[in-house]
Amino acid sequence: MTRARDHRRRARSAARTPGSGAPRAVPPRPDRRPWWLLGALAILPLLWASRSAVLGTPVADDYLFLALLQRDPAPDVFGPMGAAYYWRPVGRQLYYVLLGPWLPDNAWLGPLVAALLLLALYAALYRIARHGFPPPLAAALASFPLLAEPARVLLAWPSAAQHLLGAVFAALAVERALAARGRGGLLAGAAAALLALLSNEAAVVVLPALPLIAWFRARSRAGRPGVPGPARWGAAALVVAALWAAGYAIARAHGSALPVGGGRGVSWRDVDAILAQSLVSQLGHEGLAPPWSAPLLLAAGLLAAVAVALSFRRTARARIVRALPVLLGGYAWFVATAAPLALLLPDWNGWRTTIPSLGLAVALGGWLALAWRPLVFGLAGLRLVALLLAQPAPAVVTDVPAAGPSSFSFARITRLQRIVESTRRTLKAEVPRLPRHGVVRYGELVLLAEVGFNGANALRVWYGDTTLVWRGFGGRAGLHERTDVYVEFERERPWPAMRIEPEAFRLYREAYDAGLAGRFDDADSLLVAARRAQRREAPRFYALVDSCRAGIAPALPPGR
Repeated sequence: MTRARDHRRRARSAARTPGSGAPRAVPPRPDRRPWWLLGALAILPLLWASRSAVLGTPVADDYLFLALLQRDPAPDVFGPMGAAYYWRPVGRQLYYVLLGPWLPDNAWLGPLVAALLLLALYAALYRIARHGFPPPLAAALASFPLLAEPARVLLAWPSAAQHLLGAVFAALAVERALAARGRGGLLAGAAAALLALLSNEAAVVVLPALPLIAWFRARSRAGRPGVPGPARWGAAALVVAALWAAGYAIARAHGSALPVGGGRGVSWRDVDAILAQSLVSQLGHEGLAPPWSAPLLLAAGLLAAVAVALSFRRTARARIVRALPVLLGGYAWFVATAAPLALLLPDWNGWRTTIPSLGLAVALGGWLALAWRPLVFGLAGLRLVALLLAQPAPAVVTDVPAAGPSSFSFARITRLQRIVESTRRTLKAEVPRLPRHGVVRYGELVLLAEVGFNGANALRVWYGDTTLVWRGFGGRAGLHERTDVYVEFERERPWPAMRIEPEAFRLYREAYDAGLAGRFDDADSLLVAARRAQRREAPRFYALVDSCRAGIAPALPPGR
């Protein structure tokens, strides 16, 4: 016992020796306290920040994938899953094949899987951080992806699994490379890297990271006996890259592609803006109300200023210099994965920074911990406060979506989820079956809500019928077109969808025809009957009927 303790002490002393170059990776000792359980606790503020949301409700792209799965239960593994861009057979095909049949009627399943993946990400980052820091600091660093505004989208929206899976597998690959566990560890790390790339191509940055980690860990090309060195890890990374490149080449022939920025050029100014916005998003300021954003941003700036000042202390400077390869590697990871988002401008979404956040956790969190250990707890505290003060999901559906930097922000996604889920519940409860080629028409749909239904795909998935039609009412011309179900949407309600009774719709249509024929007395009577026939309260339909009655009132006989 004493000899083993002396060996670990000498190893740590060698790693701390000034001027010894890159730090040696000292295997972490088993934790006496369950610090890893803090990951489960970090889920709690994330759930609090996501309150009043209909978590896991499929919306937008989800119905694109689910509709394709409905037509083909075994989708083309090399196809884009019906989307315009990307080949992500794990993040799309595998995820939706496993969960797709359950998602529309079991929305809780998506958040449950996302929470488990977030815990796996925390565990992987904790094990990575333990190679350089004691348990409390490792726990604070590992909480980085959970205490973040983009994590709310990861929890709420099934489609975000593409980014979460990529981050989890990339972190697992790095953890295996650091663990240095023989051939089994090499194969596990290579497999995790391949799964990361098949989930999200932004994880390609993990490939050069693996041999570099092995190099700094082993300090030689040959490695240590029984431990794969950088040459083997480099060969494994090349094999993974070749497999992924070959798969993408085949996928391009199957319709997969990468976005090219819509023909616009990308300037360094765009890249600077993307990096700054990614940092702001990961610090949690996108979800804050204006009164809180400025003070917390100022607090983050003060934290950075203190870290800069303390970094010039002799002991802190020595620690930072020794860890400089790791810190620069984390920053390079962040830049390499965030900068390509400039190709997507002006379409910005903070949840795309999930994979870049891993590098930011290493670069920013590691620097603060090396400058002065309490600073990393200050960073975690600021991000926790930002998450707890983040604006909750809208509890009612407003006509205009919330403004914000992300075009598909947490507030906008959860607003769409309320609209779509409200429609699904109303239709399935009141119209259990629809005829083939049936037409569901909608009126007064709130602004920017069409995307939530992904055309007719949501309706077709709900009823398992690819012949159904989802169409806007179309004004006067729509009165005499086929309408099997007519749905309107009320503002300022938690569940805005409202089905108009078929009898009420029929009477309103007859009233309109009577008015065109000059039979105003009949038209007024039919309008009164239409209002009475709508048994469920429908303020917008009532307002339409009342406005029609007011329009024909001057033509009615006196005393009517």
